[in-house]
Amino acid sequence: MHRLRIAALTALVLGATLPLDLEREARAQPFSDGHAAGGAVRGTVRVLRSLPLLGLRESDDRSGAVVYLTGFVDRSGAQVAYLNQHDERFDPRILPVVAGQTVTFPNRDPIYHNVFSVSANQPFDLGQYKSSDPPRSVVFERAGLVTVYCNIHPQMISYVVVLENGAFAVTDRAGAFAIEAVPPGDYTANAWIPGAQRVSQPVHVEAGGSAAIEFELRQTERIGPHKRKDGSDYPKPRYGDE
Repeated sequence: MHRLRIAALTALVLGATLPLDLEREARAQPFSDGHAAGGAVRGTVRVLRSLPLLGLRESDDRSGAVVYLTGFVDRSGAQVAYLNQHDERFDPRILPVVAGQTVTFPNRDPIYHNVFSVSANQPFDLGQYKSSDPPRSVVFERAGLVTVYCNIHPQMISYVVVLENGAFAVTDRAGAFAIEAVPPGDYTANAWIPGAQRVSQPVHVEAGGSAAIEFELRQTERIGPHKRKDGSDYPKPRYGDE
């Protein structure tokens, strides 16, 4: 199965848990390439954001939602993915990968960063390094959500969404997505963005065909403060610090 194109754009600021029991969901038969023509899944995602005093309002920026298919396993063809550290931010903020894929974390800043995760799915600590040091990497073996932080800069948050196959895409600003080269079959299509619960629906993919689906995500939760890797609070910024 060909590597799928990720339309990765800037994700929204809100955050929430992702109820991804992907290892259980993906225990369908492994994908076997019988040289059948693949199909496509295309559509849009509406994003409703909870605003103070206004309630839910449709967002003009619908980028950063992950849309992915479950129901088959295919870990072939995954290349190294990159999660950059730049301007004291992670880029991209949301990074879908396939289980078993390597993610490299280059530091593009002239200062130190310390990338880590305390996720039960994939805890790791890359230690401190800066742009002049070789970038460090992690192999994400298990499907699920891994929230990534910097131990020095609390505003740095990213989400590595580890999936069982490469049938995924990330929405653009208009909420549009396209998943290409999908093997024919019946699957579950899922959509998620930080701050919203995952939504799912069945989808049937025919050889050479294109299935159209629509999603609506409600961002009703906000990201809470997190701890450093040792469980302590981040130091409070001093007056004049940016």
